[in-house]
Amino acid sequence: IMEYGYCTEFLLQLQNAKTNIDTFDLEALKSFLGEIGDSIVAFKNDSIVKVHVHTKEPEKVLAHARLFGEFITVKIENMSIQHNDLNDGEKAETVAAAEEMPVEKKKYGMVAVSNGSGISEVFREFGVDEIVEGGQTNNPSTGDFLEAYKKINAEHIFVFPNNGNIILAAEQSAEIYEKAKIHVVPAKNIGAGYVAIFSADLSADTPEELIEGMKEAIGRISTGYISPAIRDADISGVHITNGDTIGIIEKEIVVSKAEKLDAICSLADKLLSGDEKFMLTIFYGKDSDEEEREKISDYIGESFPSVEFYFIKGDQEIAAYIFVAE
Repeated sequence: IMEYGYCTEFLLQLQNAKTNIDTFDLEALKSFLGEIGDSIVAFKNDSIVKVHVHTKEPEKVLAHARLFGEFITVKIENMSIQHNDLNDGEKAETVAAAEEMPVEKKKYGMVAVSNGSGISEVFREFGVDEIVEGGQTNNPSTGDFLEAYKKINAEHIFVFPNNGNIILAAEQSAEIYEKAKIHVVPAKNIGAGYVAIFSADLSADTPEELIEGMKEAIGRISTGYISPAIRDADISGVHITNGDTIGIIEKEIVVSKAEKLDAICSLADKLLSGDEKFMLTIFYGKDSDEEEREKISDYIGESFPSVEFYFIKGDQEIAAYIFVAE
């Protein structure tokens, strides 16, 4: 893992004068980024490429990307300075000074519900302004959302509930809040929220255009979960024994196994079988260990060689793993 460096993000408009948009090789770009950085996430949506990478050489990243098009937006943050150059007293003074400065009102802001510190960190890196803690067993209130909105000086605020049970509270808060127009994005799980946030084009002219792009991204993914079974049951043809590990796709239990690794592999089979999915993001929870992740890597790599996959530390509870298949 890279020790700090620059968090580099950009939206790139591919141009036929520089590359063939239809056959643009995203994997080659990722391979290049992997040589000079890590924490790489990259997606292509029609002629737009969105990239996030941690690197000590952002100038090389930008120069390489410009071989294929022109930038729509670029954001570079020096993580080394943030972590190393300031002592605790200087950091406190800097934060206090920043809090006293008036914040210019921006067009768009984002609020997301998260149930893991790692997931929250990823959301923030992708531009989320405020995190509301919550999840399957800890639903935030309308008041929690209102408190988050108050901290954002924006004309439009997009909310990602990331759980079907939380959408109502988000919608109620949207009706109450008056200092900004609140837009509730129909993200019913962490996977949907993750791809919607990453695909959010904050340079969009209208909020409707932005939401439409996020809805399209949500429609392209399937989300799976690995969790412990807490009771015996028979659901949708799946026999579940208390103590098993179950695999869930969206809201449907699709597999139950006595061995955790068997359940994980079976869930991967169901998510990735067929030609539709080409990428898998795996958020691993608090109880995951490196040996287990290596076994998962071996299985997916051998069983689905055409699928690119990577792990992200989610630190979520309950779900040992969250699979986001695109």
